[in-house]
Amino acid sequence: MRIGNIFALFGFSEENEEDKITRKKIEDFKETPFFKIGMFTKMILNGTNFKKQIVGFFSKSDKDLDVLGIGEAGDFMMFNRAWYWISECNTKRKDWKEALQNSANSDFLVCLKLSIKYFENIEEFEKCAFLIKIQKFIEKEILKVSLKET
Repeated sequence: MRIGNIFALFGFSEENEEDKITRKKIEDFKETPFFKIGMFTKMILNGTNFKKQIVGFFSKSDKDLDVLGIGEAGDFMMFNRAWYWISECNTKRKDWKEALQNSANSDFLVCLKLSIKYFENIEEFEKCAFLIKIQKFIEKEILKVSLKET
């Protein structure tokens, strides 16, 4: 049995050169600011909805269960994983500036604000300051674009 053939079942084969090139492109894309900002936003938007569903499910299935603890654990995992994706942001680098300008939308701002509030509540103020810097950059870019359009 060849290991490469097993992995081929999931879309990539070790023997296929085209699949190797595709895999490399995907790996390279995962290192871009566009991908990281997207993952940050996706983690928080989807995580918030998922947490609500889980807490709702467990509160209905067991009335004595501490769903507050489940919610807190969910928040911890969600915000810290989202932090992983945005923590490399550098508003002075061209690639990050472009990605932030293209991501300057209400969903991204909501995710930033939710993250700031979460880290503020658990007193991780260095993370708050970092996220506020990104938020101010985005708001400045949105304002700049809005003023140009009017």
